[in-house]
Amino acid sequence: MPERSPQVFYGWQMVAYTFAIQFIVMGSSFYIFGVLLKPLTEALEADRFLISIGMTAQLVVSALLGPWLGGAIARYPIRPIMTAGIILLSLGLLAVSRASALWHFYLGFALIASVGFALAGPLPNAALVANWFVRRRGTAMGVSQFGITLSGAILVPVFTWIMVNHDWRTALIVFAVGVPALGLPIIWGGIVKTPEEKGLHPDGDAPGPEPAAAPSAPEDWTFRRALSDRRIWLIALVIGAGFMSISAVLLSVHSHLTDTGMTAMRASSVIAAMTAAGATAKPLSGVLMDHFNKKAVVFIFVGLQFSGVAGIVLFDSYTGMLVAAAVFGLGYGAQSPIFNILIATIFGRGDFPRVIGLMGPIMLPFNMLGLPLTTLIYESYGTYLPAYVAVLALHVASAVCLAYLRIPDKSAD
Repeated sequence: MPERSPQVFYGWQMVAYTFAIQFIVMGSSFYIFGVLLKPLTEALEADRFLISIGMTAQLVVSALLGPWLGGAIARYPIRPIMTAGIILLSLGLLAVSRASALWHFYLGFALIASVGFALAGPLPNAALVANWFVRRRGTAMGVSQFGITLSGAILVPVFTWIMVNHDWRTALIVFAVGVPALGLPIIWGGIVKTPEEKGLHPDGDAPGPEPAAAPSAPEDWTFRRALSDRRIWLIALVIGAGFMSISAVLLSVHSHLTDTGMTAMRASSVIAAMTAAGATAKPLSGVLMDHFNKKAVVFIFVGLQFSGVAGIVLFDSYTGMLVAAAVFGLGYGAQSPIFNILIATIFGRGDFPRVIGLMGPIMLPFNMLGLPLTTLIYESYGTYLPAYVAVLALHVASAVCLAYLRIPDKSAD
C-alpha cells in the first residue's frame, strides 16, 4: 500500500480550481443559450433553427480544435492556453451583446466565444484532474465537473433575472465582465499542470527519492489510429447518445415549456431542477465509478436519462415536469465525468489529453446534431415531442453498445 503524504494533497485544490473554471465557462456559454434562443430569434429576425446553428458551430469549433488542443496540453504550459480561452469567451459574449444581424451573432458566439470555450472548458480541466489522480480519479473528476452542471442551476436563473428586469444584451455584458474577473485570478493563482511539478505523485502518494517525470503522451496517437480503435468507437456510441440527448432536450425544453403556456421563470425553474440534479450526479457518478463495477454504473445513468426524457414526453403538469427534469438531470449530469473516466481508465493518464482531443471530431456528429435536429423537427411539426421520442430510441442504442464495451477494473496507469 503506497505511503500517504501527511498534509492535504494539493490535487484537491486543483479539483476546486477546475470546478470554479468550469462553472464560469459552462454557465456563461452553453447553459445560457437555452434562455437566449427565443430573444435572439426575435431580435435578429431569424427562426430557431438558424439561431441553434450558433450552438452547433460552437460544438464544431471545439471538436475541430480538439486534436490540436490535446497535443498542446500534453506539450506546453496550460496557464497561457486557458487564459486565452477566458479572454476570448469574454470578447465573444460582448460581441453577441452588440449583435444586430445574424452574422454578428455567428461571429461572436460561434467563432470567438467558441474558441474561448474550447481553450478554457472541459478538455483542459479534465486533463488537469486526470494528471493529479489515478486511484481516486472518479471521485476527483466528479467533484470537479460538479461545477459544470451547478453553473446551470445557479447562472441560468441569474441570467434570466437580469434579462427579465433589464434585457438580454445587459445580461450578456454582465456575464462578459464576470468571466475574466473571476477566471483569470484562479488560473494564475492556483493552476499547476502536474503533481510532478510540485514534487508530488498522483493521489498524494509519497514521492520516491526523486520526483517522477511528468507523464508524456506517446507520439503514435494519430487520428487514423483513433479511428481504427474499436474501444474509441464504442465509447463514442455509448456517450454520444447521452451528449446528443443533452443538447436536444436541455437547450430546447425552456422553449417547449413556454410554448405550452408555462411562464419563463417557471420554465427556468424546471431547468434549474434539471441542472441541480445533474450537478449532484457528477460527484455521485464519480464515487460510484471508483467503488463499484463501472459498466453497471454506466447502465444506471443511461437508464435515468431515458426515464427523464420519457417523463417529459408523458407529463404535462408543472410538478410532473420538475420530477422528470430531475431524473433526466441525474442521467445527463453523469455523462461528462463518465466519458472522461472511461478514457482515463482504458487509456491511462499519459494518453488522456491526446485521446480525448482526438475524440472531439468523432463525437462531433452527436454534439452538433441534437439541437438543430430538434429545432428542425419543431419547425416541421410545431412541437418538440417527436424529437424527444427519437432521443428515447438513442438511449436504447446506447445501452446495446455499452454491453460490448470492455472496461477494466483498474486504470491503465
